[in-house]
Amino acid sequence: MALSCNRVAEQAEEPEYDRDKFFVVDYESILNNKSLVSLSELADNIEYIPLETNKQCLLRSTAKYYFTDEFIFVNNIEYILQFDRTGKFIKQIGKPGRGPGEIGLIRMLSVLDDQKQLVVQTNWARKLYFFSYNSDFLNSVKVADVWKIKAIKDDRFVYFDYCANGFEDYMFALVNMAGDTLDVVNNHYKWDNTTGFVGTITYHLFAPFYFCNNTISFKSRHNDTIYNVVGDSIRPEYLVDLGRYKLPQEYRVEVPTSGGFGEFAQKSKGYRFCSVFEARESLFISSSEYQDETQYNMIYDRRSGEGKLLLGKDNWPGSIINDIDGGPDFWPKGSVNDSTLYMPILPLDLKKKELQDKIKNSGVETHNVAPLIQMIDSLDENDNPVLMVVNLK
Repeated sequence: MALSCNRVAEQAEEPEYDRDKFFVVDYESILNNKSLVSLSELADNIEYIPLETNKQCLLRSTAKYYFTDEFIFVNNIEYILQFDRTGKFIKQIGKPGRGPGEIGLIRMLSVLDDQKQLVVQTNWARKLYFFSYNSDFLNSVKVADVWKIKAIKDDRFVYFDYCANGFEDYMFALVNMAGDTLDVVNNHYKWDNTTGFVGTITYHLFAPFYFCNNTISFKSRHNDTIYNVVGDSIRPEYLVDLGRYKLPQEYRVEVPTSGGFGEFAQKSKGYRFCSVFEARESLFISSSEYQDETQYNMIYDRRSGEGKLLLGKDNWPGSIINDIDGGPDFWPKGSVNDSTLYMPILPLDLKKKELQDKIKNSGVETHNVAPLIQMIDSLDENDNPVLMVVNLK
């Protein structure tokens, strides 16, 4: 059963602004605007969704979550799991293997809710596999061999190439079902690789795609412009300017003259990469150094052009402080929709003494705390994650 806690607040009328105007987020200036941010400033509702646990739906630690109005789909690496919005398990879609309708490893999952379809990019086949919400295998489509492919509405795809070889013509491409290229974001940094070795480093903190305002937006790890799709075109939407924290292109581990993996650890010290997504006209920016997983979380208001670096109560980079029910502090993993965010939490972490003490000493009113404590008490440490869902004001 999903549990919720409500806090009602008056909502002031928001000023209009031009969403089509390109803008720049000054990362360095936000670093100087440190702030404690309470959840009640941003949200008036928290919902906890414990995902059902049984031998048919055990989730891997790398599981990724996708929401629709009716369902929660989980990319569980070799297959997809479907839950309802209360967390009840429904069924498995797809199965491991390399036969028709079988999934080897999922590299990217897309959810097309208008068509009630799931689109799987596998890790080995140059095809996308289409499944219905009812788990039927529908068809497959041949695609180029690029790192990530996201299916979007109107039978189109966004290709994302890491550009690790040095000769790639584009970073992103908008492609239709027939394989025609509609638009691209050119790759302006190329090199000659005479070694024959190609390698790169991926980071679990980096996510290239997000959906907001009825379109898809995306960025590369090595290019800080965020683009979106408008019609059959790709346009630059905004830029996160990392300033002195941006890794020089010639230091990239893929570039042969950079010294490769042996020298990258030293050369990349002090430089950062960022991921970003949007909800309620705010950008949620997370950044980390290449050699240090300390996460610097920022919230940037598109309307005012102001941003904040979030601090914890220890005055160290932190998350949004949960003053609504005293539970886990919040930093979203992604969005449910344009006004709702989510964060998965392991039951093991919910049952730790440190969190229990935090809840008890939070000073939050008992009627807000009690449902959370009851939910935590009902969990086993080895249960599937609980999804903390926050509705923004």
